[in-house]
Amino acid sequence: MRAYSFKNTVLLVNGVAITGFSEGDDVIKISRRSDSATDKVGADGKMMMSLSSDRSGEITFKLQQTSSSNRFLSQQAALQDGGTDTFQAVAVKFQDTYRNDVADGSVGYIKKHAELTRGAAAGDQEWTIVVEDLDMLLGDQSDVTA
Repeated sequence: MRAYSFKNTVLLVNGVAITGFSEGDDVIKISRRSDSATDKVGADGKMMMSLSSDRSGEITFKLQQTSSSNRFLSQQAALQDGGTDTFQAVAVKFQDTYRNDVADGSVGYIKKHAELTRGAAAGDQEWTIVVEDLDMLLGDQSDVTA
């Protein structure tokens, strides 16, 4: 039997641990922005494949409205708004410490400020970070019954 717990998940942005994640099964999504390879099939049925050099990626995550990480991320986005004088590249590190899944994104930026929505109940703040180079490696876990 295998097990999973979100408690084994760590997300760092510029070395700062992000906390106060929202609920749900998709609070962190990490993906490459383009396919690793494409192909074309000629009139004679022969295929050629092109490997992409685009290793850019996106890390999207949802935080609770009350998460103190929203302030940190908002401050990082404000540095971008100041232009080249205040811009700080964003680096992201993710790890599932139980399964040893890892993702490492470097030289990035915050795509946009999280939207401010308020209502009768607390909501979510969604953040997306785009990185120039995203490495991902899925790990494995031990059988908990062995």
